[in-house]
Amino acid sequence: MLSDFRVRQRDYLLEITRAITAQLDLEEVLRVILTASLAMLGGEVGLIALREPDRRFRARASIGIPADQLSLFDPLLEDIDDATGTGLNYPDLELKMRRIARKLDIRLRQVAALPLLIRNEILGVIFVFRTYGGQPNPNDLIVLQSFADQAAIAVVNARLYQTVNEERRRLAAILDHGADGVLILAPDERIVRFNRALERITGWQ
Repeated sequence: MLSDFRVRQRDYLLEITRAITAQLDLEEVLRVILTASLAMLGGEVGLIALREPDRRFRARASIGIPADQLSLFDPLLEDIDDATGTGLNYPDLELKMRRIARKLDIRLRQVAALPLLIRNEILGVIFVFRTYGGQPNPNDLIVLQSFADQAAIAVVNARLYQTVNEERRRLAAILDHGADGVLILAPDERIVRFNRALERITGWQ
């Protein structure tokens, strides 16, 4: 019976990691990660916070939290990591999470924080709140850590894709509205960029 459960757990992990890595839109990646985290831990309320360029953590996705209560998490997102910056400040974090759980719903009895790590640096944290106690067993922890590792990679990929897209749009705007004529050819000599200035110069559409 236990082996059957572990097989299902493994299959579920593969299914959700495939779903995550198939997505490149950051908001959709975060939604998939959070939905899977709640399912795996039996949680009712969840939140993902990511580290921003200014090194602060900001809530980027949530489930089961009314918009007017998101501000409750502001104290939680301060000083999340420990002095080394490679781990979570668990004693302080657990105290904050319990306070927030009581404010959100008195039935929330257990909270869990799952760090998203890349090269020993905390990229973000998944917070899961659930209505029953008990701790995950060692096998659960192994599966959850594998999932967190895949989730962190998916977030990095989605952020890189977002950055490339933004840079591409910025470059396209510069080329289209520049005063100089620009013609860009593909290796097979197909025209892939012919800006407005070049239209005016050549008279070609």
